[in-house]
Amino acid sequence: MKFPRPEILSYEHAIRFHGHNGPFLALGYKLGIYLNQNLKPKGIMDFKITVIIKFEKPFTCLIDGLQCSTFATFGKANMMVKKSKSNDILVFVEKGAKNFTIQITKKAMDICFNAKDLGKAAKEIFKTPPKKLWKII
Repeated sequence: MKFPRPEILSYEHAIRFHGHNGPFLALGYKLGIYLNQNLKPKGIMDFKITVIIKFEKPFTCLIDGLQCSTFATFGKANMMVKKSKSNDILVFVEKGAKNFTIQITKKAMDICFNAKDLGKAAKEIFKTPPKKLWKII
């Protein structure tokens, strides 16, 4: 059975789902929006996403943002997470025959880790162009 794609959750709903605002949540959400705009998925199963990430807070907050904006989720088994020992974050995205590997940039990490205020850092993530936050490798 194929399910139609509902409207993407707003960022405010992503914050409610996650429990608080912050730059890693914003980073994941913004990446999902970028993927939607560029890959134009039609259904809730169009993306298969694997995130390689340090499995600790605040890194894992990115996963919630990505789930809220892509409809790739653990429950539907079209999102997987693999543990990393480094601070590098890699995201593998499959949509049909298209495959992408996306890596977080130093600029994005600087915004996330130099934040004195999580809400302001999230706003900075949204103001920063995607190509300065993520590198397709």
